[in-house]
Amino acid sequence: MKVNWLWDTRLKEQEVRDILKDPGNPRFSIYAEKLISRVQKPEVVFSFINQADFCRKWPVIRKRLEKDAWSKEKISFWRKQYKHERDLLHKQGIRIRIRHEGATTPERLQISQMLRKQRQDSSFTQMELAEKLGVIQQYISRVESGRENVCISTLKKFAEVFHKRLIVEMR
Repeated sequence: MKVNWLWDTRLKEQEVRDILKDPGNPRFSIYAEKLISRVQKPEVVFSFINQADFCRKWPVIRKRLEKDAWSKEKISFWRKQYKHERDLLHKQGIRIRIRHEGATTPERLQISQMLRKQRQDSSFTQMELAEKLGVIQQYISRVESGRENVCISTLKKFAEVFHKRLIVEMR
């Protein structure tokens, strides 16, 4: 017996497939969480979601699963599947960025505070700064809280928006 995992949505299966083919779609995580919480077969899930997209979005999907008491028991199964898929992708030369929770360093916090102060001194809201940088507001929030590791090229973009020069100094 085939179970319709889309029983509570008005979208057709093809519409959901289109959403799940695009990890940038704002509804991607919603439907990925529905699929993963209701289907326990990786081959079915990966017929909808690309393995690399699954691995990249796993932290967000996991957080959504943790909010639902019915889905919590499935997290360990899918965590193992995530690690397995990530290892397979790694062997194929595809690197998946792993976000380490709580890995904020003092240096990252110092940079985040500096960027927040510069934004506030420039009278930008997070949303305005995000638009100037071509990113989403949540990214600015993660940077300013020290949860996002910022590379040199991104710091250079911040400096350009603030009409400043970026100087990296080793002491």
